[in-house]
Amino acid sequence: MDIGNRRTTSHDDIDDEPLEEAELGERELFYANVAEFVTEHLAYQYRRDIDLAGRSTTFTWCAQWWRHEEAVSRLTGLWRAWESLRTDPTTGLAVWWRDYADPTMRVLFDEKGPFHGCTPRTHSPKGIPLPLDTPPAELFE
Repeated sequence: MDIGNRRTTSHDDIDDEPLEEAELGERELFYANVAEFVTEHLAYQYRRDIDLAGRSTTFTWCAQWWRHEEAVSRLTGLWRAWESLRTDPTTGLAVWWRDYADPTMRVLFDEKGPFHGCTPRTHSPKGIPLPLDTPPAELFE
């Protein structure tokens, strides 16, 4: 993931005006990518007492979150939802927190979640991909 090309845009630059229908598909992103969203926004929104040695089981986090496929997928969804809801001047951010941020972060912070085995300083995941058997070919025809 490219975390270069960072823009220096303040939150005051967020356009709260409703978008015209033609603009909805071409909305300018506030953050260029998920890495920028996590490092410039989310990390500051979620301030927690995290034991850097990883001894506490209250909150689990991996500083190398981008090495966890599940975390990248969840955080990308969280970023996309934020980008979509940030321009709603009524309940957009409340909906983002309630329906997206808090449920996503509960899973990521969970002791047995995607960062299980890691500490804020060490990437050492313990999980393995789910075991799979090949489904019958005719099942999806």
